[in-house]
Amino acid sequence: MLCVGITFAQQHVTVRGRITDGESGAPLEGASVKIKENPRSGTPVSGSTGGFLIRAHQGQILQVNMLGYANKEIPIDGQNHDVVIKLDRSVNELTEVVVTGALGIKRSSRELGTSAQSVNNEELNLGKVVNPLLALSSKVAGLRINATDQTTGKTDPGIQIRMRGTRSLNRSKNDPIYVVDGVPLPNITRINPNDIADITVLKGANAAALYGSEGVNGAIMITTKSGKTGAGEVNFSNSTTFANVFLLPPAQKAFGQGQNGVYSAVSAESWGDRFNGEMRDFGLPINGIQPTKLYAAPARDNRLDFFDTGVTVQNDLSFSGGDAKSSYFLSLQDVRLKGVIPHDKSSRTGVRFNGTRSFDKLTTSFNANYVLFKNNTTSDGPWLSVYTQPANIDYNEAREWEDPSSPNHPLNWYNPVAGTRNPIFMANNNRNTANQHTLNSKLEFTYDFTDWFSVTNRTGYYLQAEAGRVTNKKLVSNIATRNINGTLNDSGRDFTRLNNDFMLNFRKEFGEFTTRLLLGHNIRMDDAKLINVQANNLLFEDIFNQGSRTGELSGGSTITQYRSLSTYGEFTMGYRNYLFLTLVGRNDRVSTLDPSNNSYFTPGVSASFVFTDAIAGPKNSKMLNYGRIYGSYNRTGNVTLDPYRLNLTYSQTNGFPYGSLVGFTPSLIEPNSRLKPEFVTSYEGGLQLGFLDSRLNADITYAYSDSDGQIFNAGISRATGFNSTYVNAGRMINNTLEVMLNGSAIRSQDIDLQFGINFTFTDTKAKDLYAGNEFNIFRQAYAIKDEPYPTLRMTDFERHEGKIVLDQSGNVLPSEEEVILGTMVPPYLFGFNTQFRYKEFSIGFQVDSRLGSWMYSEVIPRMYSAGTHPETVKYDRQPFLMPNTVIKQDDGTFTENTNVLSQGDKDWWTKYGAIQTTTAAKADYLKLRELYIGYALPNSVVQRQGVFKKASIGLVGNNVFIIKHSSNQIGDPEALYNQTDGYSSFRQIPTSRSFGFNINMTF
Repeated sequence: MLCVGITFAQQHVTVRGRITDGESGAPLEGASVKIKENPRSGTPVSGSTGGFLIRAHQGQILQVNMLGYANKEIPIDGQNHDVVIKLDRSVNELTEVVVTGALGIKRSSRELGTSAQSVNNEELNLGKVVNPLLALSSKVAGLRINATDQTTGKTDPGIQIRMRGTRSLNRSKNDPIYVVDGVPLPNITRINPNDIADITVLKGANAAALYGSEGVNGAIMITTKSGKTGAGEVNFSNSTTFANVFLLPPAQKAFGQGQNGVYSAVSAESWGDRFNGEMRDFGLPINGIQPTKLYAAPARDNRLDFFDTGVTVQNDLSFSGGDAKSSYFLSLQDVRLKGVIPHDKSSRTGVRFNGTRSFDKLTTSFNANYVLFKNNTTSDGPWLSVYTQPANIDYNEAREWEDPSSPNHPLNWYNPVAGTRNPIFMANNNRNTANQHTLNSKLEFTYDFTDWFSVTNRTGYYLQAEAGRVTNKKLVSNIATRNINGTLNDSGRDFTRLNNDFMLNFRKEFGEFTTRLLLGHNIRMDDAKLINVQANNLLFEDIFNQGSRTGELSGGSTITQYRSLSTYGEFTMGYRNYLFLTLVGRNDRVSTLDPSNNSYFTPGVSASFVFTDAIAGPKNSKMLNYGRIYGSYNRTGNVTLDPYRLNLTYSQTNGFPYGSLVGFTPSLIEPNSRLKPEFVTSYEGGLQLGFLDSRLNADITYAYSDSDGQIFNAGISRATGFNSTYVNAGRMINNTLEVMLNGSAIRSQDIDLQFGINFTFTDTKAKDLYAGNEFNIFRQAYAIKDEPYPTLRMTDFERHEGKIVLDQSGNVLPSEEEVILGTMVPPYLFGFNTQFRYKEFSIGFQVDSRLGSWMYSEVIPRMYSAGTHPETVKYDRQPFLMPNTVIKQDDGTFTENTNVLSQGDKDWWTKYGAIQTTTAAKADYLKLRELYIGYALPNSVVQRQGVFKKASIGLVGNNVFIIKHSSNQIGDPEALYNQTDGYSSFRQIPTSRSFGFNINMTF
């Protein structure tokens, strides 16, 4: 829709307008506007509100071009004030799209010398997930997303996101930058996915060069919805899903509680005799009465009864509208989550307002999003208690723990050891609660001085305030091991970010050349404050107050500030709309480095050539309708140092210098004022093709990055007075191949079949390391020179000529040297998605596969030790002759094992489970991640009633099924612990699958 106001000044007129989608009425950003008779008039591009400004003469023709839309020509006659013109979608230009580039600027994909991939609202919300990042899983080539189980994150899992591999040896510094409506945000997990119009993934530092250090890992560019011109619109949707855990590690159900084959009424380990179905004593007498329990394992896995059915209910309501000069979008969301762990729950309530307004040459836009998130979850312990306890425990009965006469009460539980308390009581007694307030907002002004020069100032403000409380109820018993010291920890976390970009935009045509120059200045100010106060020995069971305690309080406060100042520029020149060259430069100054080294420059260059428009043969081909080659080079400075790491800090030490005198000792980390940024040199090249009128499209990209001079803490000689110092050392190399295929297998009025396939191969290797050829990252994860990063290295069985070595008592022996199993990050990623529509029925699904990596679990050795692992009953708990083994003699020689029996008892299986390779498995999997089946009411039905304009209902499933490697008895390879790779902690709970329904109505 184009609203034109014409002001006469002699023969010149000023044409001002607004361009919108002819079907939806939404403003179109990035549309090209020019005067047909005057190619030197400049080429304005419509802004975020669809508005533009250009000078012309009366009687000339205004041309409006937009990729994906049919071109439009409008005569300028001075009489067409506020005329509504709709741009119609064109099915012949599906290969070329408009993407959200750096700084939130809309650009034609043909201009880009780098790879970028967009995901629209429909694709994003296929699985109706609450977290928008999880919705991106397997939809974008080169992007790997994992849900991570944090200590307090059972209903709000953390997210690990990696783009084109790992660049930094600092595990917490590999996330991309998140940008919402042009404003960088530290976190986007609280954004309502239904508010998102589309997400563009800018892959690597080449595509996100304008962001400097923060763009070194790529950028996730989010554009939220805006108002639509015309009559107002109201949308309501409800999504309700039900989740149940699956992929539990297998457990044996043959033997019950006890030790050395003998039943024990108070043992929590499964080393007793075989289940026989008789009634036996269970635990200690209660008020002189001995409880009993059936000594048998149920046919159903009893551990499943510990978990609840999780429920997620999302309700969304939005209002949108607008006219020629303004638009608005208002949304409300309420989400209620019930976790699979008993008593776990959370809620999220949010409101968003997006508004725009044009005032002659001034265009303004304002966004504000507020979210209140409440979380109430258990901490570590309950699930750990479940998988190590015997198979005859009834967890439905365990839920009645509040009855003081019940054997399920914590003072009466059959086993008094703290680690095996009633897990339902543990979940209820140890609670983490938090109230989190998140506000992000943007205020933007654009002033068009002329049709070729404009100025934009964009200010973003982000605030997150969280008040948390961790409580552990006091429990007093005459049995010491049942006692619980009541604890209380109150915490407060506040974070604010002020971001401001001031940009000068120049656009001009010179004959067959088009030019665009962007000059900008950025200021970033981050402030964080963390406070916690803890009491570790409360006096009363029902009073949670630090004043009601014995002993001293613990805790403290931390205040940090970060500042950056940046200047950047981008120049793009195009020739006849098929050849483009872009130059990028950015200079950053950051507060975390010493002033002598805190300024650094990032240069970049990229080019794009649409050869089907330039060469006559391909241009007229019906088989190949679109072809483009592109490439880029970039050298990005990167600072992964947290604030104050180069300050020499002091801490108070008891008894120093002596007695009660107060003294302070310096940190053992030497502040290195010579520390510089690391630099990431990256190259990228690609080929984009469209076949058969864009029914089949292909994009093939190769990317290389070299991260040199990495910043990390390295050990030094203690003779210096320090233990370590931050240094520039270490190098990481990434090679990535990405292949994307998408198209329309069937495209008609009644039947439509769309599909998309993406494949990624990533080879990440650690190169030069500071000290030696390796260092430990976490647990069994290592950085080893010239090996894939990270590498899984573990102890194996000692072997001789391929056979397992036993000692003379029949026990397994660990290898003297650890063995390398392989990478802990899948080098091969596959994603397949399809959407099929027949009239009003639609089906969509997403398949995800990851191959080539290893994982390990700390659950497995604990199950071996507790006697719950199925391997421990392999030989019926009897001495056995272990096959394919040799005996190690005193003189170091080996003999074939023909008569040395392994005992097969707790001690033997504990040693067996301590061999770390028994905990490892191939992490290959193929998963049906998302499934949607929907039905939309036909127009004939909708038109007969006057209540709503559109309505649909659907069924949805997530994690519907998984096919995993036969060696994997651990669980879901995608579920990680915190920011690790390939590691499944003894703390984290199993993965869930969910099914549900959703309803959508438009009024």
